[in-house]
Amino acid sequence: MSGDAADLKRVVGAMIFAATRPLSLAGMRRCLEAAAEAGDPAAKALAGAKESDIAAAVEALTVELDRAGAGFVIREVAGGFRLESDPACGLWLKHLLDAGRPNRLSMPALETLAIVACRQPVTRAQIETVRGVSVDHVMRTLMEMQLVKIVGRSELPGRPFQYGTTQLFLEHFGLRGLDELKSADMLREREAERDAETGPAGAAAAGAESGTENTPEDAPEDAS
Repeated sequence: MSGDAADLKRVVGAMIFAATRPLSLAGMRRCLEAAAEAGDPAAKALAGAKESDIAAAVEALTVELDRAGAGFVIREVAGGFRLESDPACGLWLKHLLDAGRPNRLSMPALETLAIVACRQPVTRAQIETVRGVSVDHVMRTLMEMQLVKIVGRSELPGRPFQYGTTQLFLEHFGLRGLDELKSADMLREREAERDAETGPAGAAAAGAESGTENTPEDAPEDAS
């Protein structure tokens, strides 16, 4: 491996480690270019790296982490890459992260979220038609958790809000994109996997329960 390739791999690894959200190949390339434009000679050596070069560096890091058994892995999620704990270490992480706290998503929340994800953009009334119950409280909770957001207004009478999923939704369930989502069962499986890997404390906060509490249809839009 050339010196530049080794340096690129090290820098890419540091960026993925430091990022608070999944980091895309394009995002890493922009970061390399911005650092070079700042005038640092060391940064200029990597300014010409292409996305294919960065992808190769990510793949090399993934292989090295797997061989080293470091306890964490690189995964592609929501259009980018992030570091995650090794699923094989879930038993210990559940105890570390206080497995007793009940903060996983509830079944009503998962079912509602699946409807939004599969049928978006969708109105609250359309969601309730599918579920057969009021979803006011569940939708409020999902919006507070930034898993669902307002994406527009319907042309139906009254022009009710339409809802869709957020980038955080993809990150929470470890999905590369919505095309990977097949059914509500898949969300349940993903949530169970999250509990097994990191314990409930690592999942999204406070489960949502089905209720009848009213929320105005014209509630302000969440900035997700």
